[in-house]
Amino acid sequence: MPARRPDRTLIIALLAGALATSACSPRIYGVSEEHWEAMTTAERQEAMRAWEAVQVAREERRRAEAERDAVLQQHAAEQRAALARAIRSGEAGVPGDLIRVRLSGGTFRVGGRARSYAPVAFSLASGETRRIPIVAGRYRSELMVDYWDGVLRIDLQDTRRDTGAAHLAWGPEWHRGTDQTIRSDGPHRLREVQAYIETLPLPGPRHRPGIR
Repeated sequence: MPARRPDRTLIIALLAGALATSACSPRIYGVSEEHWEAMTTAERQEAMRAWEAVQVAREERRRAEAERDAVLQQHAAEQRAALARAIRSGEAGVPGDLIRVRLSGGTFRVGGRARSYAPVAFSLASGETRRIPIVAGRYRSELMVDYWDGVLRIDLQDTRRDTGAAHLAWGPEWHRGTDQTIRSDGPHRLREVQAYIETLPLPGPRHRPGIR
């Protein structure tokens, strides 16, 4: 009696069902254990090849989506950087788009432990990301900060992952200058740090020079 040829239609249907069902049920190459036990050796080999093709297609799709997201993120970063340059040059911006921040008191985690540090001040334009030098005795580090869409983030790991960063939302009190006690769970683990934030005049006749 000739060997039964693998039913390719059945195998494809089983794999399609595997993709649509929960991953919680036990499966072998995407096929339920019950169907796997009933399959011939040839059908199992066909199922393995089909499953491998599915995995290759998934990986290619994942890679294409990652590349697309990277391009979009790069484009967005370039747009934000261009806006920040325009604000600093006086070509764009509204009140609140340029701020000054001063950090003092409390501790930063530098050199493996929480340490006191030299107070630091810096300015940020909307759309801007900066690395601020931090000095804690003989230790040196850089604090990543950014300001976008009315939110100041302090102690970023990078611009895509802000888990643990301190978030400070813009408020009208920034026009007068305001103090806030902040903490973060980012790379520097800020504790009891005093953040003074104020808006700066946009570049023009009343622009105050001397801000980094």
